[in-house]
Amino acid sequence: MSTDREARALVGVAADLTDTERVVRATLEHRALSFVYQGVPRTVEPHLVGIHEAGEALLVAYQTGGGSKSGDVPGWRTFATEKMEAVEIADQVFPGPRADFNLVAHAMVEIFARA
Repeated sequence: MSTDREARALVGVAADLTDTERVVRATLEHRALSFVYQGVPRTVEPHLVGIHEAGEALLVAYQTGGGSKSGDVPGWRTFATEKMEAVEIADQVFPGPRADFNLVAHAMVEIFARA
């Protein structure tokens, strides 16, 4: 198989993923995500995806770009995955969990992926 065909095959696989599957994949691969949340474009480094004790699927991420209605960027944010739109995995790779990431601070009953 040629390199071009392999690249097209990988793009096709990514295109077939749901938004939540893209979030999980980006988290596992330490790749940045871009998406729209509450009408605002965002760029984040995803660190944790799971089901919160309240029963909703959440993404815990370090927001590096875009806007925010709740505070300054960059900074830590939590996003309800069902409210994320136009989710795209970016080419940008981040080295792994940030030093100030606190896994214990998030009451997840099930974890799908973590950086």
